[in-house]
Parts: sequence; C-alpha cells; structure tokens
Amino acid sequence: MALAVALEMEPVLLEVTRSIHGAWRIARLDPDALAYFNVTADGFWRSFSALILVIPVYIGFLILSHSHQPGLELPTGPGTSVEWFVTVKLVSFVASWLIFPLVMVAISRLLDLTQTYAQYIIVWNWASVLEMAVFLPAVMLFLSGALPGQGAAMILMAAYITMLFYGYLVARIGLLCKPVTAVGIVVFNFLLGWLFNGLASQLL
Repeated sequence: MALAVALEMEPVLLEVTRSIHGAWRIARLDPDALAYFNVTADGFWRSFSALILVIPVYIGFLILSHSHQPGLELPTGPGTSVEWFVTVKLVSFVASWLIFPLVMVAISRLLDLTQTYAQYIIVWNWASVLEMAVFLPAVMLFLSGALPGQGAAMILMAAYITMLFYGYLVARIGLLCKPVTAVGIVVFNFLLGWLFNGLASQLL
C-alpha cells in the first residue's frame, strides 16, 4: 500500500521540483524556462498546490511578526491575539492568491491573451514559491533587528524590487506579452495584494 502511494506520488513530486526549477530558470533569464512547466489542463489545476508549500512558511512568518518589532508597523494591539492575527492575514493572503487568476480571465480576454492565460497562471503559481523563498527571509532579517535600521531597510527594498522585476519576467514569459502589458499586470497584482492586506488590517 505504502509503495503504491509512493509510486503514485512520484510523478507529482517530479512535476513540483521541475516547476520550481523552471521558476528559477526564469530568474536566470533562460528563454527555454517554459519547457520545465506542465502547461496542460491537469498542470493548470495542480499548479495551485503551490499554496501548500507556501502557506506553512507564511504562517511561520505571521506568528513571528505578530509581536511588535522595531521598525515595522503592524496593526496589532494588546487585544489582538496571535490566532486572530494569523487567521485574518492568512485568509487575506489566500483570497488574493485565488482571486488574481479569476480576474486575469477578464484581463486576458480584454488584451487578447486568452491563448497564453493558462500557462501564465501555471508559471505564476509556481513562481510564487520562489518569490516567497526570497522575500520572507529579507522581511525576517528586517524584523530581527540584526542589522542597523537603514541597512535592513535597504535589503528589504532590494528584495521588494527584485520580486517586482521577477513578476515582470513571469508575465513576459508566461503570457508572451509586450513589456508594457507585463508591467501593467505586475502593478495590478501589487494593488490587489495591497487592497486585501488593507482590508485585513481593518479587522485587526
């Protein structure tokens, strides 16, 4: 039984590792990075399993960032429990992740990019794992106070700019769109995340 389950999981794990490697190849500006992704219908739905990899890391970040840390303004007061803070922030995070692909359906139709919509979402989902692996350590370094305030802030800003540029590369290779279109999609995704984070803050 265990062997059968392991054999059944092997192709899935291979797809996960290949997809994350593909996300890394995008960061390295590899024009053939798309070949590492499963751009079939099954690959589209399985790409949302990237959430399973990201959520535990994000929960750990939320727990650590709940307490007031020097240099970071968090909407946490004496009455805000860790459980409520993590729940609200996590729901906001997952909602913004899932709503973006839905909104992108309309955007791709408007921009005549429906043929590349599915492969973009596949790449975007897996690329989010790599983004989290880069951005959250920078945030935690900022929170820890291990570096002087200005140095930590510069590292955080550099990580943020890198993440936005990476999102641009993902849009370019996934949607096969013009640079200005890719920039617009990155800006939209940023604003969507900012909106959901703001709504979550209102509940804390």
